[in-house]
Amino acid sequence: MLFNERLRRIASRSVAGVVAVGALVALASCGGGTYQQKAFVPARILSFGDENSRMEGSQGLKYSINGISQSTQQVDCTQNPIWSQLVANSYGLVYQRCNVNANFETDAIDLTTVGATVDDVVNSVAAFTAGDTFNGNDLVTLWVGMHDVLNEYKSNATGDETVLLSDMKEQGVKLANLVNQIEASGAKVILLTIPDMSDSPFAYTESLKGDFDRMKLLADMSTQFNLGLVTNFINDGSKVGLVQVDNYVRNAVRNPTGNGFIQFANQAYGCLDSAPLPTCNDDTLRPDPTTGQITSAHFLWADATHLGAAMQSQIGTVAAQRAHANPF
Repeated sequence: MLFNERLRRIASRSVAGVVAVGALVALASCGGGTYQQKAFVPARILSFGDENSRMEGSQGLKYSINGISQSTQQVDCTQNPIWSQLVANSYGLVYQRCNVNANFETDAIDLTTVGATVDDVVNSVAAFTAGDTFNGNDLVTLWVGMHDVLNEYKSNATGDETVLLSDMKEQGVKLANLVNQIEASGAKVILLTIPDMSDSPFAYTESLKGDFDRMKLLADMSTQFNLGLVTNFINDGSKVGLVQVDNYVRNAVRNPTGNGFIQFANQAYGCLDSAPLPTCNDDTLRPDPTTGQITSAHFLWADATHLGAAMQSQIGTVAAQRAHANPF
């Protein structure tokens, strides 16, 4: 009886998911021209990575810009959803830390950790598989690598980038191997590249030191990580949907006003220093330096290294498209 009820709920979510994404199933899969014949509907979503995919505590606080309910004037985790929430929402699934309707089952499972590196995610997956298994009804989301770049940079940044670039490519390859391992289990994967960290306010501040080209170093490290990742995972369109976050962030920095962001999108961030992540919300923002207005949608970055709500939403929309359109 429980098994049959579970199947009924999955079937119900299939209908809801199709309605939620509309014509997305008609889109070609990323990098190919094949079309989905039968909608894949996950029984659960398993999220691995760092805090960019995480909600914290009973309020479901995000490491971005939290939304405020118009009715209660309190933080509402359903507002300004992060990217993984949007993917889950498209299938009618919810995460435990944002279960506002008290659903009996929360089949979107958060296995992320704050500050996670690739090695941490490898360990998290090993811990998960020690007591459970991936299967063909699972959708696994993976977004990690930002801290690999930042940690290595902060410890070893010099004008000679040879070792740092080699290390970053190695970490990208390691993550690709993990993706291949998850693919081999039958699970489907939504995989994100990391932003080019030279596009961040952190990099802009670092560049002001003037001792060597620090922005180039961060750009090259980010590129090598992503290169190691995208050229080494098995990408035949049947099990992995790739979202190239670096491209979306780069486009926003090159043409900020055309993409709805403040004019100097890589130099300023939204959250006041008195409201560090994950406590930052729509009421604790700086004014747009070019207009004097306060609005979360104008800030590409929440703080010096974490993306704001508008870019999280853009990434989540694309990720949901990949999940529904790829011929899983």
